[in-house]
Amino acid sequence: MVRPNLEELPASLLPPGFSFRWFRKGDAAHWLLIHHDADPHNDITPDLFTRQFGCDLSVLENRQVFIQDDLGRVVGTATAWPAERCDLPRAGRVYWLAVMKHFQGRGLGRALLTAVCERMRELGHDRACVITSTGRLPAVKLYLHAGFSPEAATKEDQRTWDKVLASLERKHARVTQAPLPGLLLGNPSSSRQWPLRPG
Repeated sequence: MVRPNLEELPASLLPPGFSFRWFRKGDAAHWLLIHHDADPHNDITPDLFTRQFGCDLSVLENRQVFIQDDLGRVVGTATAWPAERCDLPRAGRVYWLAVMKHFQGRGLGRALLTAVCERMRELGHDRACVITSTGRLPAVKLYLHAGFSPEAATKEDQRTWDKVLASLERKHARVTQAPLPGLLLGNPSSSRQWPLRPG
């Protein structure tokens, strides 16, 4: 999914009792704990953090944000990572956003998403992308409401997204008649890997 710019980001404040802080020494353990709790779709192993972010942890001091509660417990994280996509020069990537299960549904994911998008803009990125599974409907809904649009590289991708968006529209229509933001993006000009994990 792609957000074509990083302007007019949705305002999203943390609820009382929570605060942001940026990566510091020892946070690899917190990152693993959060993802082990929140992510049943991936194999969260002790070496995953190093495989994803490398050994130069100083880079993360400006790119990886955590949410902690008023007791100092770290409960959510996301990273403003370079996208490294030839078709999206200067794009940042929302990378490994997660909130522990017990703390989900409180707006922490929205706040993390806004925080990393703001940081991307500060770091010189001019747009954002994210890789998620079409099976993760709450995540898809989060990104749609933040101005991200699905990408479809093939007709099969288009059919999959049509089903996902229709499902979300039906659920959304039960609450309000307002359409969900986010348009389905057509075939990219250059061939590349479809950006969704199976799910």
